[in-house]
Amino acid sequence: MKTMLQSSEADYAANDHSTNNTGIPTESRKPFAMETDYLIGLICLSLSFGIFVFAKQSADSPALLFESSFLFSYVIAVFYTIRMSTKGETWFSFWKTKNQIYQPHRLLLWLIWLVSCFSFNTAFPVFHESAAWLSIAIMISAGVCIAFTWEESLTLFFRKLLFLLLGSSSVLWAYYAIYLSWLYPASIIGLVFFGLSIHSFIPFMLCITHFRILSRRWKTYKIPIMAGILLPVLFVIGYVVQWNLISKKIQSLTNSIATQDSDDLPAWIEIGKQMDDDWITKQVMMDYLAYQTPRSDFDFLPRTLNLGNTVRHDPLVLIASLFTKKPDLSQSDRIKLLEVLNDARHYTQERLWSGNNLSTENVVTQIRIYPDFRTAYTEKTLSIANHSLSSWQEEAIYTFYLPEGSVVSSLSLWINDKEEKGYLTTQTKADSAYKTIVGVESRDPSVIHWQEGNTVKVKVFPCIARERRKFKIGITSPLQLNGNRLTYENIYFKGPPSDDASEGIRLDFTKNVSGLKIPFEMEESGANQLVLNRTYIPSWNLSFDAIPLSDKGFVFNSKTYQIKPFKEIPESFSAKKIYLDINKAWTKNEFDSVYALVKNKAVFVYDDGMIQLSSQNKDAIFARLSSWNYSLFPVHAVRHQSDALLITKETHISPNVKDLQETQFGRALRNDTLANPLRTFNIGNELSPYFKTLHELRIVRCEKADLRQIIEMLAKNQFPIDQEKGASKNLVRIDNAKMTISESEDSVSIGAPDHIARLYAYNHMMQQIGTKYLSKDYLKDSAATSGLITEAEQANIVTPISSLIVLETAQDYTRFDIQKSKNSLDNATLKNSGAVPEPHEWALIIIFALLVSYYTFRSYARW
Repeated sequence: MKTMLQSSEADYAANDHSTNNTGIPTESRKPFAMETDYLIGLICLSLSFGIFVFAKQSADSPALLFESSFLFSYVIAVFYTIRMSTKGETWFSFWKTKNQIYQPHRLLLWLIWLVSCFSFNTAFPVFHESAAWLSIAIMISAGVCIAFTWEESLTLFFRKLLFLLLGSSSVLWAYYAIYLSWLYPASIIGLVFFGLSIHSFIPFMLCITHFRILSRRWKTYKIPIMAGILLPVLFVIGYVVQWNLISKKIQSLTNSIATQDSDDLPAWIEIGKQMDDDWITKQVMMDYLAYQTPRSDFDFLPRTLNLGNTVRHDPLVLIASLFTKKPDLSQSDRIKLLEVLNDARHYTQERLWSGNNLSTENVVTQIRIYPDFRTAYTEKTLSIANHSLSSWQEEAIYTFYLPEGSVVSSLSLWINDKEEKGYLTTQTKADSAYKTIVGVESRDPSVIHWQEGNTVKVKVFPCIARERRKFKIGITSPLQLNGNRLTYENIYFKGPPSDDASEGIRLDFTKNVSGLKIPFEMEESGANQLVLNRTYIPSWNLSFDAIPLSDKGFVFNSKTYQIKPFKEIPESFSAKKIYLDINKAWTKNEFDSVYALVKNKAVFVYDDGMIQLSSQNKDAIFARLSSWNYSLFPVHAVRHQSDALLITKETHISPNVKDLQETQFGRALRNDTLANPLRTFNIGNELSPYFKTLHELRIVRCEKADLRQIIEMLAKNQFPIDQEKGASKNLVRIDNAKMTISESEDSVSIGAPDHIARLYAYNHMMQQIGTKYLSKDYLKDSAATSGLITEAEQANIVTPISSLIVLETAQDYTRFDIQKSKNSLDNATLKNSGAVPEPHEWALIIIFALLVSYYTFRSYARW
């Protein structure tokens, strides 16, 4: 074998200098002949990488990733190192010409060690998980290292491409070598005692091998090599320069806001509104909250802040942060900006215990659709796994995204393999009980809280290593009516990773439907019932032809709940003042069309004060306001005007109303006690989180309309009547289902599901809360909210002032003064009937049962 390698080495050296008269190596050079050592190396690399990927995707990851992936990868790397060390010349001799035949083998060896590095990093992190582009770059670099083996078989074009990529690859490994250089002194000492610290030097070895290869081919492939090195270096320089400019702009904007006369809103809201919407700006704002950055003492170890395991290692961000002064923004301001601009509220929630080793293993989705009531009830049962190596317990936090108008109506937690139903109580009591038990006593609770933007958060504790934790959430939702089609939207969530989760779906209809469209194939499992088992997919919807609404009602507590189709009835309304809520969602054509429609009236926009538009200033003002990422129109400033009309089009992002509680803006909104909501036309297809909450609280009344409908309404001096404020106060409007739900004492034919009573209670409560939602004292005042709490308990629903909680023992409920709701609909289930017996009906049922028992036993006694 040694003789064969020496012979091949001589051929390699000879061929290395064989060129034609153009200076380019000839195409007739002898191709690389794969011998045993290289083939063994490829097998080792494939096996090591395969184990790493399998462990990464495994249900038992990351425990398996360390126990199996690292141990196997490390053993494989040591094996191949020893094998190469025994082949004639030592593999440490980098610069000897006679050892150039081993360059492909060395590259392969470092790649094998590289897999071991990433496996080792899982248990002892030196850097966070790589950004997506960095992972791709590493994979390309590895592919190029392997492709170099067959350099002699490539055409001239692909050789040039190969060396261009090798040049870029050398820059990547030079970065990693410098990144890890602070570990070298300790790693050298560690080599003597442990041997594992060799992982610190692998990027350095790859870098040296790359530069050795490039130096030998420099004369032949100078231009591709130079381009490969310069392109990433110049890109990094450009990125750093742009990062610096953006940081200075943010600082300038911060200073400008600080000197403004008005301080209605905090600086972070104004900054978020006016920031450029490009990827580098977002990275500047996220900085150390989302990316690994060096500390002031040049310590490169990863840190875990509010975003936990979502922090990524991105060389561009790390390098830029080294050479740029950070803007004067506090961590809390950065977190707020991250929540708003990057939809990161789930990741910044308060956490009492870590959840880094959790994953969602299985989802069971059971859906019951009531087509003739335009309502659906969904139960989702989730199984959580803890993959920690230790017996340490962790906390699972989920954010569920609900369809518009939905309300949570049940919660269950499995304790000792038994399903325990949730108790409804005030949000304050539920939060206090959960924090006390989880933070101090470490026992079994689960809690669910209402959040803005059609979301709720669920917390489950404890999730113990190598065990499964299971909970269930039930949601009552109105169906969306579009034309003559009804649409059901699936409820999805953010939480412990669900990439490999399985899902079972059961879907049943209480009535026959036609025109059913589902984005996947399902099997029939009985009348009007479909089932499916598959990998979990979060976002989907189904639709079917609408059928007439039922006239049946639901009776509870001597109250009758009934649905009716919503009929838009115009009322006389002459708009004298038009307010335009301008932001990035508007196009210039839309603005011009609306302005042309209302220019004969007084037209205003808000920009740190109301500004009246004219033909002279409108274009300049639109250019400024249409660059805003979101807008927060001060509805309290104009709601008292009976002739005011707001026309808006919203972006999908904005601060929440609750973010404004402690601001002058929020206090002014809270003090606005006017009962009539601001008349508003929405010309877009969605509402921002800010406007969603204002609409739910009936602070504004958004009517979706296009320009044609607005022209028609304004021409006739009309606006849709507010039926909730009309003849009956006990009526709520469900916009997306285009129906109303009334509460009365009328006698009707029963048969409606209890879900319509729950939807009524939720909307009625939001209507009553109104601007008081911005008062922390009001939400915590049990005396002020007692009536609303009673309504929430009767319907068993989660609202801004009520939550569902599951505790481990009856003593826990007693200790925290949480009692099971009496005379309540209780937790919703898939088994509920169309009506709940009234108290007098329960009495009759009991009397009848006693009579039957009496006569039955008397007959036996006589016999």
